[in-house]
Amino acid sequence: MKNIPLITYFLIIATTLQLLFVLVIYKRNKISLTSENLDVIIHTEENDEGILKAPFRIVQIGPPRTGSTFQFQLLDAIVSLKSPDDVEIETVFVRPREWDVEEIRGKIANNTSFVIKTHFEHRSLKRLQKRGDIAVFASSTDVAPYAVYNQDRKRLEECTLCEIDRYQPLFGLTNEEVKSLKLHMDLYSSLRQCCGEQMSKYETLRLNGCDVSMYMDRSDYPKCEDKDLEKIELQFAASPIPFKPNNPEINWSKPGDCDRFNKVIASGRGFNGRDVSSCEIDGKFAGKKEYKKKRKLETVPPSDSEDTSEDTAVLTSVTSAIKRKTNRLMAPPWLSKYIQFHRSSIEEGRIKEGIRYVVYECTGEELCGGIGDRVIGMVKALYFAMCTDRVLLINAPYPVPLETILNPNLMEWNASFSENTTAIFDDMAYGKRISSRLDLVGYRLGRTNGHHSYRLSDILKSEAMRLHFESNGWSKFFDSESMFVARAFHDAFWALFNFDQNVLLRAEEMKLGSGLPQSNLPGNEVLPYVGLHHRGGDRTMFTVKKGVKAPRMSSRFVKSKETLSCYNTVKYLLFPRDGVVPAAAYVASDNADSKKMMREMDSTIHFHDEMQIFHIDWSVREGTVKKDKHNTDSIQQGVIDMMAEIVVLVDSHCLIMSKSMFSFLAYYIRGPDDQCNVSTSHCNEINVLRRSNLFAYESGDKISPELSDKTLRKRFFKARGKLRKKKHYFWK
Repeated sequence: MKNIPLITYFLIIATTLQLLFVLVIYKRNKISLTSENLDVIIHTEENDEGILKAPFRIVQIGPPRTGSTFQFQLLDAIVSLKSPDDVEIETVFVRPREWDVEEIRGKIANNTSFVIKTHFEHRSLKRLQKRGDIAVFASSTDVAPYAVYNQDRKRLEECTLCEIDRYQPLFGLTNEEVKSLKLHMDLYSSLRQCCGEQMSKYETLRLNGCDVSMYMDRSDYPKCEDKDLEKIELQFAASPIPFKPNNPEINWSKPGDCDRFNKVIASGRGFNGRDVSSCEIDGKFAGKKEYKKKRKLETVPPSDSEDTSEDTAVLTSVTSAIKRKTNRLMAPPWLSKYIQFHRSSIEEGRIKEGIRYVVYECTGEELCGGIGDRVIGMVKALYFAMCTDRVLLINAPYPVPLETILNPNLMEWNASFSENTTAIFDDMAYGKRISSRLDLVGYRLGRTNGHHSYRLSDILKSEAMRLHFESNGWSKFFDSESMFVARAFHDAFWALFNFDQNVLLRAEEMKLGSGLPQSNLPGNEVLPYVGLHHRGGDRTMFTVKKGVKAPRMSSRFVKSKETLSCYNTVKYLLFPRDGVVPAAAYVASDNADSKKMMREMDSTIHFHDEMQIFHIDWSVREGTVKKDKHNTDSIQQGVIDMMAEIVVLVDSHCLIMSKSMFSFLAYYIRGPDDQCNVSTSHCNEINVLRRSNLFAYESGDKISPELSDKTLRKRFFKARGKLRKKKHYFWK
């Protein structure tokens, strides 16, 4: 040893350290594999357990038209297969300005399984993957070279199903699971390429009468004309692997959609509703690409003879958050099963004979309440129908048909029923046992709103609902947060309703007409703004005592200073002081003078000057100055304006709520999760920065969170980290 040169010792030590360094790097980046070295693993390793295991935290990234949706759906299917049955998987598409790394970290801290799709690379992705917090998959080799796996577009086109084999070692898929996935994804690929507004560019041209013979020899030509799409739809709908529809307004979601979308495309439409004005292919798209132009929005009058479902499908540039909420709806199992039951009970617009049903009514003969009271009444009726095994039907023509503002979404609640259904029961009366009334096929519900009726929380926690959950094997979810009022309302609303096109157009007109700041980029989108609802009073809540009119619930009144103070808190915490994104708010109120006063006090507050203040209940009731039974046009416009303002509040980037079902309706519709929602009575730094605030409110309540303050604070401090130090604003 003494004769060994000193340099040799240094070489041995250096080599040892290098090996140790390589080993450490390998262990830390164990999942950072490229498509090239993945081929080696596939052919040389037996890996039954897989590298990735539950809980799965996956981000799929890739530019549009690179096979990103195929990869996203494949990952979602794999995660569903490999996750325990009782695990809820969040599947969502995130736009650039919606990306929030703190939200991702919060999900990771809570061991939430998720599959997120995005089209743009975010700086935090590489760092999160390096730490082992997430696994990034890319549909393009250019966007994220550090991804676990980079999909090759050319190889995908040559053999789509072969791509699934490459995921087998990553997830430890068995041969049987690979076989199931190939069948599932083969059916999905056919529907993706041959149905919907994002179908293959070649099929778009073919349906528009163009000659596509020159493209038939290409590897990515889908050959839709040779496929039995109706049979494929039924087979895919029966697949044992769960499928969560992505943007059902423009993509396939249920049997029958192929025929519907093909008619839309054949009428001269292309990708995402663009006009097809030629038989040329412009890059990745068929036909001439039509760029958005700023134009005045016009309200389209409804027509009894016109089917507006196809028109709504191509309305792609009008709504933002509203569409995002529709796309993100992932119904829990109890709601999914009820939707299937409801659909199977309706045939050709009429409920099948022998199927038991219950009818929610608002015909003018009963006190329906304001718009918030009406919608929560319908939501309560839905859960009532669910736990009593009945189909919910809605008959609400007062003061205008409900379809003027809300259309059926996943359930045909406006189906016709027997005219002999005359029995009315007050089954929503508080203290009355919820009964199935097995002796009746159908009946009408009495009043569903008011202080003498069941609250939504009462129905969700009722013995009837508990027994319903037990009989279907969902007992573990009965006391879970999934059954909290805010989430239950949100899920039920989007299962029942879609906003009418006229409401969405009017909402955009209100945003533009109010003077909210707009982006200088093409499209002139409205910049992030705060949604304010200020309650100036409640003329429907008066009682008479000794000849003096006195408010029955003074607690429902909110002072203007209280609303402004909350807005200032939000401005300070969420808007940068550099002026790059100017602070702005849209205020909705039942008092025109209050809105003007608030704008005088703070010039960043906006509202639409021509907005007609309208309360759906007292504006058409006896004894009010707005009563005019014959002015149906004014009433209809008032109802549309009222719902359009709710849409504006829903679409805001932070919602400030008052003690009113109007603002809480907007809160429930937009959802409590991953949204900035705060009430004026709970407006403080913690609640603003926490974003996900769970409230349970009905008319006349004292606003209170559904979780204890201790639990809420614990969750906030766990997820916040160094949020404020990093100057992380909510639209990043």
